[in-house]
Amino acid sequence: MIRPPSIYRFQLCRALLLCALGLVCLPTALRAEAPLEAITFALESGVIYVPLHEAADQLHWKVQRDEAGRCIRLHDVAVPAGSLRHLIDGTELIRTGDLELAGATIRIREEDGRMTIGWGFHRFTLIVSPKRAEVSLARQQLRGWQGARLVLQTHISSGRNGRTPAGSFTAGPFRSRMHYSKLYHNAPMPWSVQIYGNVFIHGFTSVPNYPASHGCIRVPLDGGNPAKFFYEWIDNGSPVQVLRD
Repeated sequence: MIRPPSIYRFQLCRALLLCALGLVCLPTALRAEAPLEAITFALESGVIYVPLHEAADQLHWKVQRDEAGRCIRLHDVAVPAGSLRHLIDGTELIRTGDLELAGATIRIREEDGRMTIGWGFHRFTLIVSPKRAEVSLARQQLRGWQGARLVLQTHISSGRNGRTPAGSFTAGPFRSRMHYSKLYHNAPMPWSVQIYGNVFIHGFTSVPNYPASHGCIRVPLDGGNPAKFFYEWIDNGSPVQVLRD
């Protein structure tokens, strides 16, 4: 006997409800795509990165490593030497172009411009969101986000005696790989990003966990070089909030 269509609708609704409750799993082809926040760098226009392990998990790909723990093959395809980037915490980042070389398909959705990356029935949506940074003078800390993803967290040294102004600023427009202070004895300021007048976020060799500068925001050059990372990551015009509390 042929069941009426309403029975099929009931069964589908029941399956969706059980899936939502975690009691059963829908077939992969029926599952919603899981969105991931992409990471971009100001000095690499048009290049989009995604954390390697997150992409591999979504695509159900195997990551092969050498004796030193470096990724050498993804989905049985060699990863180009030197193509991976890293967050300060060591998280490996892979370019979407290298995912495509390894066999993934990349499509741009017409309705919202988002990127869909897939392999077989496995796929995820990649979101390229705006960037923002926040400096806490009370905690002596700099943090940076791209969308909801925290990409940078490091200690800093701000200006002594409250010399670093608080407020809402933007990165740039001036930036330099090696800037020299015009106010304080031509002091070197590597990886400088201007945020307000003569106030820069820049690298420095001495970055204690307390205010120690003439007014700029010092960022360490060691420990993964967060000063260089911030310089290469932040876009001109990105909001930078400096908070006193």
